Formats: sequence, structure tokens, C-alpha cells
Amino acid sequence: MDAVSCRSRSHGADRREAMTTLDDQVIATLYGAVDDKTRWVELMDLLRQRLGVEGVAAQLLVPSRDDLRPLWETRDSVSERNGALHDSWANTPANPRFRRPQGPPQALEIDSDQRSGDYSTRDRHVLRDGLARCGLGPAFWISQQLDEDRHFTLIFHRAADDGRDMGSDDRHLLEAMAPHFSQAVRLWMRLAEADARRLLVEQAGDGMLTAMVACDRRLRVHWMNADARRLLGAGVELRLRDGHLACAAREDQESLAALVEGRADRAVLAIGGDRGPVLHLRARRPAPAPGQFALSRDLVLLVMTRPDCAVRYDAHDIARLFGLTLTEAALAANLAGGMSVSEFAAARGVAEGTARQHLKRVLAKTGAGRQSELVRRICLSVAGEPA
Repeated sequence: MDAVSCRSRSHGADRREAMTTLDDQVIATLYGAVDDKTRWVELMDLLRQRLGVEGVAAQLLVPSRDDLRPLWETRDSVSERNGALHDSWANTPANPRFRRPQGPPQALEIDSDQRSGDYSTRDRHVLRDGLARCGLGPAFWISQQLDEDRHFTLIFHRAADDGRDMGSDDRHLLEAMAPHFSQAVRLWMRLAEADARRLLVEQAGDGMLTAMVACDRRLRVHWMNADARRLLGAGVELRLRDGHLACAAREDQESLAALVEGRADRAVLAIGGDRGPVLHLRARRPAPAPGQFALSRDLVLLVMTRPDCAVRYDAHDIARLFGLTLTEAALAANLAGGMSVSEFAAARGVAEGTARQHLKRVLAKTGAGRQSELVRRICLSVAGEPA
């Protein structure tokens, strides 16, 4: 056997071995990117090296009229540095690739600029010249339909002076990687959706006059909303110390521990006082979900309020919610805020009898039989905000 053949076979064996090792590394990096978004660029860099291309980009696409638009995208670190150059033409409507006719969605598509039958002769010239101005050559890609509305695409561009089409090795690798990309991206989307729902719930719970803290039996805080952060940040009767709830008074600390551990005879507790502010707490234990192991088994939700905190009721909001005039809503807002009818009349410079006539109309419109019922309804509405 001659030396050239030996070198050729040795090179082929090394390449096959490198492919196997590199494939394992690609798969590990892919699944690592599921819960670490910083690893997507690392994955793109790995694919760029593995396939010997100039640039790699990933896109999550959703329908937009007659086209697909990117909902999320990332690319390799070299392409990131050259992003302005690449985006100057390659990612604009001038690129014939974006004008390809949209046929029925395919579960899996592996194609290339050179193999695609959707380009005219003029399109191919425009595509080649436009990509060259961006420092890029022809592309090949893999596109997968994840669900009815979302597609995941990986696109690989050759260098400007490299006119090679996708090779059989490239295609085989993409086919082998397809199920891994499909599963990893679906997992990634589920985590992203769960995180988005969590943020949505947290934002909905902020500013609702109720502080909420999730802690375990050791009083270690796992989560809290914005109202709780403000309350604990003030650090009067209850504060956060080394990630744990800590009361100012020892007896309150013992009572709080008993409440959280389930040793108290009631699910409510008042701490503080003695001429200082009082904090009311209620403990709620979430019902365990079947097969749920993500949360601590002893997690307790503490709902906390400060009865002495001032609440502001906006007359415009009350008018919209209860169908009142602004004058009637102003009276209702002041009553809910603790003012009497006579005090409202004096503040407005009107006779008390006039104010009471307004009150009668408010009671009739809201269906409240008496003033106390009106105040209760307003306080239970969404009209109140922290003063």
C-alpha cells in the first residue's frame, strides 16, 4: 500500500472518529441549551466548526400573513460580529429566498439554495451577488414544523468563495440530528412558556394590596411578589435575613414558626403591635399535584397585609366599575377611604343633605342596601391601589 493511500485512510478514520466525538458534543450542548440560553451561541459555533461553513443561524418562525417571521433567533459568534454586514442584504426582502412560494407545511425539510427549484435564473444571480456582498456564499438548511404555528430552522451559509452545495455527509448529519433538535426545542419552548406564565402571574399579583411569600418550614423564602419585597424591605415587624423570614420580636418568631410548621391552632397570625405597625398573615398550603416534585413538599404560601396601610380609591375607576357619575364616584371613594358623609360635604362645600341625596343614588345604582354594604363592595373591587 502506498503512502498516499495510508495517509488517506488514516485521515478518513480520524475524520470518522472526530465526527462521532463531535456529534456527542453537539448533542450535549444542544440539550444544555434547553435551560441555559447562553449555550445557543456555543452550539452555533460548534455546528459552524463541524460543518465547515461561514455562518450558522437558528430561527423560531411563526406565520405572518403570507410569510413566516422570526419569533426568536440566534447565530454563531463570528456571525454576531458580522451581523450588520449580513443583515444589510441577506436578511432583507431583497433576498429571493424570502420570496419562495409557501407550499403546504412539511414536518421536515432539508434543502439548499442550489437544489431548490423555486428560483428563476435571475433569482439565482441576484442571490449569488447579494450574498457575496455580505461575505456569504450559498446556503443549505433544515426546517422542522414543531406545531401548527411554529417552525424551527437552522441555516448554514458557505463562505463567499465556497460554491459547494450541501454534501451527503452534511445531509446525513442533519437527518441524524433532526429528532434531537425537535425534542430539545420543544422542551426549551415548554420551559420558556412556563417561565412566561410565572412572570405573568407574578405581575398580576403585584400591586394588589397583598404581599405573598412562599417559604418552607425552615422559613427559607423560595418566592415573593413585589408587595412582599417592599414590605420585607422596610424591615419593621418582619424582614428578610440570609434568605429567611425573621421577626423583630422573639415571641413573634416562635408564633410564625408554629404557623408555618402547622402547629398553630389557626391559620392566621398577627405580629407586631405595641404601638408599632401590625402585620396580618394567613398560611395556605398548596395541594400537592400528582407526580409533582419540582417544589419543596413543605412549601407554604403566606398572604400578608398591613391593616393600617392607606388605600387610594380613584373616582374615575369607581365610576367605570359601578356605573356612577364622577360626583357620585367621588363620594363613594371617600366613604371607602374612611370619610363620613358630613366630612365629604364639608370638603366639597355642599350641604350635607345634598351629599346624602348623592349617597341614595349611589346605593340604588350599586344595589347596596346601606352605606356599610357600599363600602364593603368598593373595598372588594379592583378599584383600590396603595396610597
